Amino acid sequence: MYFAFKWKHRDGSVIDFAPEGWQSDDPAKAEWLQTESGISKAWPLIPLTIRHWLQHHCELIEFRGVVPD
Repeated sequence: MYFAFKWKHRDGSVIDFAPEGWQSDDPAKAEWLQTESGISKAWPLIPLTIRHWLQHHCELIEFRGVVPD
């Protein structure tokens, strides 16, 4: 089982973390998340820089378990 998370940034954009990787409806955030997550090879852990950014700028709005196909 994998876990998926969804956060809402204070500017209204949405950030997703799922087995497929990071996604956002804001292209600049999506690019930053991809870059930051590429630095850390500790998948499925969320890199510390991203975790701190999420804690300070976002609200967790969804959490679910995902069963792989």
